[in-house]
Amino acid sequence: MAIRILALDTSTRCCSAALLSGDTLECEINLHVRQGHAGELLPLIDSLFRHSDTGPSDLSLIASGIGPGSFTGIRIGIATAKGLSMALGCPLAGISTLDTLAYGALPSRLPVMPLIDARKTEVYFALYSPDGYRLTEYLNRGPDEVKNYITEPTLFIGDGLELYRDMLAEDLGEHFVPGTENLWTPRAYVTGLLARKLPIETLTKDISPLYVRQSDADLILAREKSQRL
Repeated sequence: MAIRILALDTSTRCCSAALLSGDTLECEINLHVRQGHAGELLPLIDSLFRHSDTGPSDLSLIASGIGPGSFTGIRIGIATAKGLSMALGCPLAGISTLDTLAYGALPSRLPVMPLIDARKTEVYFALYSPDGYRLTEYLNRGPDEVKNYITEPTLFIGDGLELYRDMLAEDLGEHFVPGTENLWTPRAYVTGLLARKLPIETLTKDISPLYVRQSDADLILAREKSQRL
């Protein structure tokens, strides 16, 4: 029997959930949210089960995007995945949202750079080879620094293009190749495909956020601690 996977990604403004049977997509829902994911994710998951032949007890694996992206969105997705894992006895897989975006653009004739809006006039990004191998660390920089990582025509995807497309086009010229808008949001189906490829010994009962940078709360605590020293 094929492995049944519930996959989630709530790292961006797109709330995405999918059910997979092996590598085959059974059902996927992608919802753009304005007020956050908290009230949307569980009804989305319930709708998946109602529109497929898979029930919660059939699941073999739960995969969740772990960021980078919206800190609150990441926490909601991970908490939901952990709760379901505990209730159903399923292992967990945590998948980088940048990896999900890049893999969703394959096959590509060009290197791929997904950009996620990090707010504060910054972006999260990483550079990938045309076959999907990650070439850099997961990075958090100003959009004007992206050009320092580009040496050839590169396919750019992700919601960072909504804000910085014109700047990147000016900075990079012919090296800037924008992807179509269907590649700008992470799909839970791709999250599930990446989880499916993980060795079984790497699956766990716990996953952690990939924030890349410190949260505002952590920065405030660090500042207060330094002031007390």
